[in-house]
Amino acid sequence: MKKNEIEKIINTHFKKIEKYFHKIAIGFEIEYIHEFRTEIKKLRAFLHLLEMEPDDGIPFRITKKMKTFYGYAGVIRNLQLQVKSVEAYFENSPGNIPISYLDTLRNEIETWKKNTKDFMDPDNNFYNDEEKIKVLLPDKLRNNSIKKFIQYILYELQKLLTRLEDDEALHSIRKYLKDIVYNWPFIQEDIALLPAGLSNEEEARSCAEILGYFRDKCIALVLLQTYFNDSLENEEKKILQQMEQDWMREKNELRQKIYAMLEIITLKNEIP
Repeated sequence: MKKNEIEKIINTHFKKIEKYFHKIAIGFEIEYIHEFRTEIKKLRAFLHLLEMEPDDGIPFRITKKMKTFYGYAGVIRNLQLQVKSVEAYFENSPGNIPISYLDTLRNEIETWKKNTKDFMDPDNNFYNDEEKIKVLLPDKLRNNSIKKFIQYILYELQKLLTRLEDDEALHSIRKYLKDIVYNWPFIQEDIALLPAGLSNEEEARSCAEILGYFRDKCIALVLLQTYFNDSLENEEKKILQQMEQDWMREKNELRQKIYAMLEIITLKNEIP
């Protein structure tokens, strides 16, 4: 891949990033936040691939401004998803809805929206950020570097697959799988290097997807515990405790599905 092709890919990502940035600025709609964050992840995955090219040791990273906005938007989306999850849980029993807890979540959302608005300039774009990244781009992306990228991913997965009981390890596995999926168009010629369970794009996407559901459930439980406090009425506490038990059961069921999916990822003792 030549430098002009690399720059074209970077340009495409930034156009979409700016598009969703401006849409978020209007109303913080959950779908636009998701699209923005997904595009950042795709850009970051491509930069990880480019890092395999020999350089002066300067890592390719998204800028601090992009990372900060990405984080703020992520907090808002997590809170929005929590409200939706709680409402869905009580859809068939509206009389039991934990009003105080939901009010707390909605207040937190408004606080984070204000923090984000204070940080961002709606008239701004990411032109300067794009230029900062372009300055560091390599002149080409060689096939050997693509192979090196795949080998690196497999090496990291090999270590993580020994720690499946660790929630953070499962989250890291998802990140590496996403790196593979997002870079699929650029690594197709070296698919043979990938083990069973990853050499099929649909299987890799499916595995990353269920790991995403697991991550969402982990975050939901954290948000449930974070805003569970003594100011809540006893009846509401009981309701939230029951919801926590149900969500823990769902989390464990997801974990078992993940174990079954990851069993088909056969990694060699030695990375080629």
